[in-house]
Amino acid sequence: MAKVDNSKKDADDWQDKSIWLVLLLVFGGGLALNLTPCVYPLIPITISFFGGRSQGSKGLMAANSLVYLGGLCLTYTVIGALIALTGQMLGQALTWPPVVLFVALILVVMAFSMFGLWEIRLPAGLNRVASANRSGILGTFVMGLTVGLLAAPCVGPFVVSLMTHVATVGRLDYGLLVFFVFSLGLGLPLTVLAFFSGSIAGLPGAGDWMVWVRRFFGVVLLIMALYVLKPVLGQAAFDWGLVAIGLAGAVYLGFFEKSGKGKFLAFKRIFAVIALMAVAVFGWFTLYPTFVSQPGASHAAWQAFSPAVLDKAAKENKPVVVDFAADWCMPCKQMDATVFSDQKVIKAMGDFVMVRADVTNGASPDLKPYAAKWRLRGVPTLIFLDSRGNWLKDLTIVGAVPKEVVLERLNRVRERSGG
Repeated sequence: MAKVDNSKKDADDWQDKSIWLVLLLVFGGGLALNLTPCVYPLIPITISFFGGRSQGSKGLMAANSLVYLGGLCLTYTVIGALIALTGQMLGQALTWPPVVLFVALILVVMAFSMFGLWEIRLPAGLNRVASANRSGILGTFVMGLTVGLLAAPCVGPFVVSLMTHVATVGRLDYGLLVFFVFSLGLGLPLTVLAFFSGSIAGLPGAGDWMVWVRRFFGVVLLIMALYVLKPVLGQAAFDWGLVAIGLAGAVYLGFFEKSGKGKFLAFKRIFAVIALMAVAVFGWFTLYPTFVSQPGASHAAWQAFSPAVLDKAAKENKPVVVDFAADWCMPCKQMDATVFSDQKVIKAMGDFVMVRADVTNGASPDLKPYAAKWRLRGVPTLIFLDSRGNWLKDLTIVGAVPKEVVLERLNRVRERSGG
């Protein structure tokens, strides 16, 4: 029988290859943030804090450095846990376009902060607490706990974007892991410098190049805002938007952003040329003509969602495709007009139980536990169950896609169902 068990952990969650890419990007983001104007000043602060302790043993210095890193990691890991615990609510809300637009707007506003249009400023009291000098292992730990606050003007926008991602997934273990890896990336360079603080004579000079790094993260946040909007925009609009932001970002960062001179100016030009070439290649191979509406309604024989329909399909050993859609969803209408009205798709769905879950006015009480289990992020979303009622998570489709993608997924479901 097809049933919901929210307490059961999916066995293949940690086998999903995409998680390693996410963790790599998060770790890299933490490392890169050390080059921004707000984080770079923490380097001399850290060296000053640990420099007076350099006369002690190497073992004690190593212990202090690790405690320092542990405090910084704990701060951001707790943030990840709190966001993950409330993530299910946000994940459900993201089926409603106004909420999607609001989340995207937050990311855009944070991007404007990176571009220098406004600043995140901590209260003076918090700054004093964070920068206060302390002694002993406990003081080192407190220093690690609070030092990240001093970086808030640059780290804040990136952290908010991570919050949105973690809240969308809505899993405690995932939130803990993502923010722990991020804090490792942010804190590792500072920890290494803390350990070698007694032998460091000088550091590369700060300069306008750090402002450029901050602007670069602003472009990244705009891309993340576009990604949040993807379920509403559809795949075609998302691809066009990604190309537009890529082109504008490359031109701005390479030719119009005013920071830097000499060798760094040459680096900016080279970066812009490489970025423009990458965007051109992406556009050439990815963009396809926008969906053209076909006359007539879908001929697909959808049944209204109910747990009884899923149970019956499992008893009859039939695979299931569940289509989450809404009346206000334009990509859903595009899918009806261009995919579910296609005779090849209709024929391929002949041995499937086809279920439509209408979330126009939100998920019904019967649908809510299934939407939570399947981690519904937006509409349209296609969920596939094999002939035993098992959710095939890796085959889930989010957003409008061409008919070829749907046909390929249907074939894979059929293979896994033994058909």
